Amino acid sequence: MVPAAAAEVAAGWSLAQSLRTPLAAEMTEHLYPHSVTDLELAPVLISIERNLAVLRDTTDLEYTLVLELNDDDSLYHSPTERARRVQRFATRGVNLHGWNVYPSGDRHGLAVWHGDFSVTLAFGRSVTDYVLNGRV
Repeated sequence: MVPAAAAEVAAGWSLAQSLRTPLAAEMTEHLYPHSVTDLELAPVLISIERNLAVLRDTTDLEYTLVLELNDDDSLYHSPTERARRVQRFATRGVNLHGWNVYPSGDRHGLAVWHGDFSVTLAFGRSVTDYVLNGRV
């Protein structure tokens, strides 16, 4: 036995107890769903991710956005406006079940948020380029 560990055992502390941290305890408390809305996170994320995959995989991002949203790129002048446009595309036809979706602060993805939980889905390179710089 290592001398430091022996001292802890002698003092009534086991090595395993000394390795526990409050952070680990806090994380395990919040890993379990607390409501039906929490349980619905996975289908919400999967649906939004599928829609984002369509944008990532398209050869003509602008055409896909115009066709699906029935709008025109000339309406979107800033990165914030273009990120909201992508948000509209990604959440169309998705039952959010009380989850909120908004562009992430860095404009590289969508944050899906409810209560204490937040998950960010990345746009991918081509969609991020469109959001930050306009036409692709």
